[in-house]
Amino acid sequence: MEEKEFAEIISIITQQTGIVPRESHKVGIMNFIEKRKKEIDLGGVPYSVFLRLNKDELCVLLNASTVNETYFFREESQFLLLKDKILPEIRANLGSKPIRIWSAASSSGEEIYSLFLLAQSLGLKTECVASDINTAVLEKCAKGVYTPNSVKLVDGAKFHHLLAKYLKTDKSVSFPEEICKQIERRQINLSLVAESFPRGVNVIFIRNVFIYFTSEMKKQILSKIVNESLADGGYLFVSMSELPSIDASILPKNLKKCCDGKVFYFKKEG
Repeated sequence: MEEKEFAEIISIITQQTGIVPRESHKVGIMNFIEKRKKEIDLGGVPYSVFLRLNKDELCVLLNASTVNETYFFREESQFLLLKDKILPEIRANLGSKPIRIWSAASSSGEEIYSLFLLAQSLGLKTECVASDINTAVLEKCAKGVYTPNSVKLVDGAKFHHLLAKYLKTDKSVSFPEEICKQIERRQINLSLVAESFPRGVNVIFIRNVFIYFTSEMKKQILSKIVNESLADGGYLFVSMSELPSIDASILPKNLKKCCDGKVFYFKKEG
């Protein structure tokens, strides 16, 4: 593929998602496109033109262009803080009302199931939403079936007991239908308007996604999430590795950066 056409395709991905692929990421996208061109009939036009003429193919490309590496109870220290401090505090404030939880870049769903299982273990009622731009990973979330790779030996191990009754003999995880039904799934493009964003959310996880956005896009997304979705007094978590890129210049004024031990998080004032 010519460099100019590939640059145009990368531009299409960024226009549609706000994602700016890194160089290592571009290699995977290029390999997918070359493979895809052998599988479909382009009708004699370049792949970049075919994309603009076929929304279904654009969806296929976007699904293939998003990174979806995750596992249960990833960044265990954040879940420990939720268990010991934040969820009990929210319960005290809400009383019998359900705690609203949103995994805003949910990938295949390990994160939202982890949050649901943790809340369930504390006897909390929840309303859980998993969202992603990638329709394929949302389908996997709906099925609730995961390979052993979704359970890491070290990180998350303190919560593996919550998975025990869903583990199969081959160490895969399979949730029953009654559990899967507890998770609402939405296809949401975080870079677009916030009409489909959940409202009044008490805990939002949006981890390992900001590394793909420009500073301006990070600022826009944070503003929408905080002002349209996060409840007053609500909590927002990003990946610990992303924290250095989220400074005061892009934070909404009503979102305060907090620290508990070695765990950093954000809380909406009000």
